[in-house]
Amino acid sequence: MSGLCEKSFAVATKFSNFYAGGDVAWSDDGERIYCLNNTEVCAINVSTGQLVRAYGTNVEVVESDLSIGNNVGRTDDEQLEDEIPCFSLSPDNTLLVTAHRSGLLRLWSVDSGKVVKLWKGQHKGPIVKVQFSTCGKIICSSGADSSLRIWDYVHSTCMCALREFSGPALVVAFHPDVKRKEVYAAGSDNTIYCWNYEEKRLVRQMRGHLSQVTAFTFLGGENGYDFLASVSRDKVLIVWRLADATQHKVIPMFEELEGVASLGNISKNADVLNVIVSCASGALKLVDCKTSKLTTLTEDNSQEFRQLLQCKRTEQLAVVTVEQNILIYKATDECVAANKLECTKQLIGFNDEILDICFWGENDRFLAVASNSKNIKIYDTEANMNCKIASGHSDTVMTLSAAGGTNLLLSAGKDLSICLWRVNPNTFTLSCVARHNSSHTSTIGCLAFGCNTAAFFASVSQDGSLKVWNLKKNKDAQHSFNLKYSALSHDKEVNSVTFSPNNKLLATASQDKTAKLWSADSNTLVGTLRGHTRGVWCVRFSPADQVVLTSSSDCTLRLWSLATLTCIKRFEQECTVLRAEFIDYGKYIVSAASDGLLKLWSIKTNECVQTLDAHTDRIWSLAISARSGKCFYSGGADSKLIQWQDVTTACRNDEIEKRAELVQQEQTLQSLLHQKQNLKKAFMLALKLGKPKTTYNILSEYVRARNTEPVRELINALNSDQRVTLMEHTKAWTTNSRHCKIANLVLHYLLNDCIAAPTEHGVPGMRNVVEVLTPYLQRHHKRVNELTKELMFLEFIVNGI
Repeated sequence: MSGLCEKSFAVATKFSNFYAGGDVAWSDDGERIYCLNNTEVCAINVSTGQLVRAYGTNVEVVESDLSIGNNVGRTDDEQLEDEIPCFSLSPDNTLLVTAHRSGLLRLWSVDSGKVVKLWKGQHKGPIVKVQFSTCGKIICSSGADSSLRIWDYVHSTCMCALREFSGPALVVAFHPDVKRKEVYAAGSDNTIYCWNYEEKRLVRQMRGHLSQVTAFTFLGGENGYDFLASVSRDKVLIVWRLADATQHKVIPMFEELEGVASLGNISKNADVLNVIVSCASGALKLVDCKTSKLTTLTEDNSQEFRQLLQCKRTEQLAVVTVEQNILIYKATDECVAANKLECTKQLIGFNDEILDICFWGENDRFLAVASNSKNIKIYDTEANMNCKIASGHSDTVMTLSAAGGTNLLLSAGKDLSICLWRVNPNTFTLSCVARHNSSHTSTIGCLAFGCNTAAFFASVSQDGSLKVWNLKKNKDAQHSFNLKYSALSHDKEVNSVTFSPNNKLLATASQDKTAKLWSADSNTLVGTLRGHTRGVWCVRFSPADQVVLTSSSDCTLRLWSLATLTCIKRFEQECTVLRAEFIDYGKYIVSAASDGLLKLWSIKTNECVQTLDAHTDRIWSLAISARSGKCFYSGGADSKLIQWQDVTTACRNDEIEKRAELVQQEQTLQSLLHQKQNLKKAFMLALKLGKPKTTYNILSEYVRARNTEPVRELINALNSDQRVTLMEHTKAWTTNSRHCKIANLVLHYLLNDCIAAPTEHGVPGMRNVVEVLTPYLQRHHKRVNELTKELMFLEFIVNGI
């Protein structure tokens, strides 16, 4: 059927930044993690890694508590852009409190996402920390003015202001025992302070650390929570006896500590004085506070740890890293007894710029992502995008390439080294099986395995060189790289390299405005593709035809004939085309541009069949699934990783259904008009189908009968959308003097409704419509006045005869 959708893609899943550093909270059931992301708090589903809800983007206030403070003088735009420096989740997981740069405190309903209370923090400066009490009815806020304020938000009162310490306090906690009205805070002078907020007095001070206290937790005893364990960057863990604020145990750790969790809160069988600490070096250690015994629970990790959270119900630990990643560890009794915690999930909170992506493994199961980092992120597309992080480079990874049908992956970047990785699909474990240092003299910009083979690959660099390598495997199953040949391929930086489907040719693209074809067996130049007026970013061989595709900074894509080395087709975009790939067995081209737009081109018609708009910045990379060609991923400078799914069949079916429905409605309309019965239904149907002429003819039937009351009844029965459609029809009638009578009548009724009840009957955009129609109405009014004068003269002449 002609005119149907030729090819269409839609967003299937989208992964974007949800954590930019700062506070992190974990729900009691372990299903959601709440992360601070600049102007909002993001609720993330732990199992899928998807955003569930964001708090802070839509400020809908249910109750503004003016007795505590208000938001006078702030516009809606300022509220939306109000940065959130800290937040806290209530113990029952029903409320969320956020502190804002403006000094406001907002209390959110977790389920509805609405603000239930709003008040001014009354601190002289920004609020740096907020914390719910154990009962969940009291909130403590810590300000940069070195003060703590205790808020009873239920009764809308500030209970007290505590100032007897050196602040600000970045670590705040209430005592777990609800009967003990105590709040603890770590000051900037490395001291832990304790206040009784009901009596408004300082109870005790615990001095002993030589550096900033990063975390503390309460430990159980015979009479309840009698001890407190604190960690600091002075590489010491101290267990405090709360009764007299003395040091019960001082345990040297020999490395900076960032978090501490009581093992008794996770495991029922663990000793109450056993704790787990997170080290800045990337290790979790079990500490027996009685014997000072240290046990390392995790393997060597290249990621630096910052925060440590625990979930008692699921017996899990969560560690926040410096790169804004969240690692979930299984911390059951069996794991602790075996002295090994298993990392079950990794959530990527911040991707930075995504520089390259590629499918990896059998049936394209895994997706490798290189962002502005020295680590590589590997997603399992068959397991809710579970992620593992591969560490091996010493500088930013710029490019990735996978050998089709194998579990091998190549990576390279600014450290001039090439690493070969292997994944075990059964256990989802990664290992670096080969490495070649100083492969080039400058940053390696692109790698490419041979087509459907892992026997050889090519690499190109900013120094203009091209190198082809043989990948060998010895009897011990160890891999090694051997340089086959090297060539100075271009005068400037080389951006792309790729092999032909038969592996006899390889192509390179450079900033010197050319793409070149080389013999894959020797460094023999086969031909040069000239025609681009700016640097060439990408080059690809067609999987079906004897053509080569190039994309350039001159805002064009070009198809070149391999036989004649001439440009046979040209596709123009609005800005630099950074990446281009063939899709659907070479029938279409998908291109990625610097304006964040993806375009789908038909090679047969030379036309853009779809524009995909989901990115907000440069799109650096595309990964096409060779398994089916029905989906692909895109990644860019906006940190978004987006999966696009082929929805052509569904789109065509929808269009066929809409066409059938449209034909049926038009037949019904013609039947109603022919029978001249139920003109009201015909009028509504004509509005729905967008037929100005038909609606005019129906209204004319009433006007010719000199009965305008049905016209008023028709307009009064219209909803807002129908009134907008009628207004558009009226605009078309007003431009013609023959139709102006009906148009003026409809405008009269619409404007009267707007004046009488603007909220209920008003038409959106009426003011702009009136401004547009005023010149036409004035012209019609002048014409009517002239006709009236002529009739008066005619009457005078007739009367004088």
